Amino acid sequence: MDYRRLNDILMKDVDRKKILITRRPPFEIQAHNVHPIWLAKVSHPSAVHPSRLHVIEQAVWEHLQQEEADVVLDAVEYLIIENGVEPTLRFVSKLRDIALLMNSDFYVTVGDGLDDRVFNILKRIIE
Repeated sequence: MDYRRLNDILMKDVDRKKILITRRPPFEIQAHNVHPIWLAKVSHPSAVHPSRLHVIEQAVWEHLQQEEADVVLDAVEYLIIENGVEPTLRFVSKLRDIALLMNSDFYVTVGDGLDDRVFNILKRIIE
């Protein structure tokens, strides 16, 4: 999904919680139904280092254990820069599986910078 439609995803079914994995700092997220996982290299209680994919995965899993929510990945290009294409695609695949297992919708936003080959692989993973 186009990254410019992120707000549409977050506002879709406002009664349903969303887990948002993003580069946006938590103070920029205004929606009450959104639990942000902030990807940042700074030392902050709300931040997770982008190279710690297992920590992000665990946070999503734990949150889904506590309540129903949809999962929104809004930082795939950043994760590719920090971790490489293959580890990031494996991570996206794992998040998708977790979301399916927990009966959650899974969204990935992408920008124009993703090359066609990676975009097509990503599409196949999340469908």
